[in-house]
Amino acid sequence: MKSIKKLLTMMLAIVVLAALVVPFVPVSAASSNIKLVIDGTEVKTTVPPFVENGTTFVPLRAATEFLGADVSWNQTTRQATVKTAGFVVIFTIGSRDFTVNGVKKTSVQATQLVNGSTMIPIRALAESIGAEVSYDHSTVTATVKYFTNMKGNIVVTGSTTVQPIMQAAADYLIGKNTGLSISVAGGGSGTGKNDTKNGTNNIGMSSSAMSADDMRTLDAFIVAKDAVAIIVHPNNPVKGLTKEQAIDIFTGKIKNWNEVGGNNAPILVQTREAGSGTLDTIQSLLLGSGNSIVGTATAHSSSGLLLNAVANNANAIGYDSIGYLNNTVKAVTLAGIMPSAATVKNGAYSISRDLWVFTKGRPTGVYAMLIDFLRSDYCQTKITVPEGYVSIR
Repeated sequence: MKSIKKLLTMMLAIVVLAALVVPFVPVSAASSNIKLVIDGTEVKTTVPPFVENGTTFVPLRAATEFLGADVSWNQTTRQATVKTAGFVVIFTIGSRDFTVNGVKKTSVQATQLVNGSTMIPIRALAESIGAEVSYDHSTVTATVKYFTNMKGNIVVTGSTTVQPIMQAAADYLIGKNTGLSISVAGGGSGTGKNDTKNGTNNIGMSSSAMSADDMRTLDAFIVAKDAVAIIVHPNNPVKGLTKEQAIDIFTGKIKNWNEVGGNNAPILVQTREAGSGTLDTIQSLLLGSGNSIVGTATAHSSSGLLLNAVANNANAIGYDSIGYLNNTVKAVTLAGIMPSAATVKNGAYSISRDLWVFTKGRPTGVYAMLIDFLRSDYCQTKITVPEGYVSIR
């Protein structure tokens, strides 16, 4: 009997010892079914979200890029930096402390590194940038409301190239938010910059490069990439031009289509008005210094009007954003390269550019949220690309 009691005592000791030496299995390993939903869309992540001691952790990059932010990693300091339109948030692995626009904050749990992914307390990020976050235990779902939590009035003016993206984004957000008004008007890139500097809009749009003077006054953000295509009438037999031929046509040195393999007919040059970002792009990336559009060219005040002018005249030639192209006109190759998303991304097409929005000083509140939406994964995939432009993601 004593031997049996001794045996039981030894077995109990072994069990207790095993419990002490077996590594602790974190909650994350048992919480892989947690869903992350941002503005009604479930975000799929490589490393699944998890709950630990009542705190919901999510992969930083997946969550922030869905919110329109950029993320960078510093291996030396083991810090992840999140940049939205209105905020810079820095998290440090193993620390509860983080900063928001340089101001120190403290989270209830420390940032973690799990399988190569930076996992942050979602509430710390969400509340830092003005989003709402909740956790539903019954559905095991972490929900973030950011672009569906917008109220206020926004006035946007500027580039007619950027305008289709902005208008589609405005229509989407107005449909998702009660109490949100967004007015979008064109006028050209120059108008957008002047209106923003003068305070007559809240956000400006530009398809031309931002100058050093612009950047001293404005906070600017790239929202898409684009190519300016040289366009002709669909019945025009010319399929491509060398760079030299294109320059000579737009400067008036080549006056007849038969000089570039086309019909015996006069070339009718169509252009944009002064202050247009698309005209600035043609000037800087095609014509170069010392050249200018021929004085007999017909100027148009918007991308749409220029497109229609070429579509309605068999002898016309012009230039326009690839976002505006349709079957009423024909894009020709330039130096053997067709303007497309692929040739913009790989740098092969020479008349490629960034599309910008900007505010006077750092954007705040609903203005920052609109800019973040334009840069978000949702807008890039559901609006920017379908509108014919090139994603920044």
